[in-house]
Amino acid sequence: MATPHEYYLSVIGKRFDEDRAYGVQCVDGFHHFCRTVLGYNIEGPLCSPTGYAHSIWDNFEKLGFDKYFDKVPSNQMVDGDWAVWEYGSKPCPYSHIAMFRKDNGNGTGIFLGQNQGSTRAYTQINISYSGVRGGLRPKIYHQSKPAQTGKNYINLPPAYPDGTPIDSWKVYPIDKAPIKKNAISSLNPSKFGGLSYYIHEYRDDGTTAVIEGATMGLIKIYIKDTPATVTIDSYKYNLVN
Repeated sequence: MATPHEYYLSVIGKRFDEDRAYGVQCVDGFHHFCRTVLGYNIEGPLCSPTGYAHSIWDNFEKLGFDKYFDKVPSNQMVDGDWAVWEYGSKPCPYSHIAMFRKDNGNGTGIFLGQNQGSTRAYTQINISYSGVRGGLRPKIYHQSKPAQTGKNYINLPPAYPDGTPIDSWKVYPIDKAPIKKNAISSLNPSKFGGLSYYIHEYRDDGTTAVIEGATMGLIKIYIKDTPATVTIDSYKYNLVN
């Protein structure tokens, strides 16, 4: 499964005419994402009855998107959500659909999509939020996963394999994406000779683990491709919770 940034790298500057009708459109980009990332190859008209992208929002359940996405308010979009603009909006008068990447803090965001700006190919540009109906959040990026059979523990070693101390392991709210701007604190495994925590659940397609901090309550940490190890029914270092 491609992450939002991996998808960006695979499509930027390219163009996809998925339905072979009306040339390369923004909805073809959304169709391409559904087919290649979600495994959902949409059959039949995607924008019926209007022919414009806003019909995707209006016919969400009828098109079967509720199996693959959740609707979220426009002010709660995170990287990977697909924004839908209404018909007649100032930035997108014929409506539009594009992947939200980042908020600019000035009423605009960075969006990845086709047929935006001055080209039909995939671009990543700034667009105003004006007229955004909401976001479609891919379930595949945000599903919770139960822990394996038995009690799972995440073990944070005091140092990297080369001996460099690990003195800052970022922690995030459990409902926020594990990115730098969402970090609320950090753990210091090197100070305690390593730290171990009981895993309450896995999130973000298994890339994060929900743990209970000593004073912060339930939080999550990023664990994919890190020195952290998972053990079952036992732990390696100082157990915090």
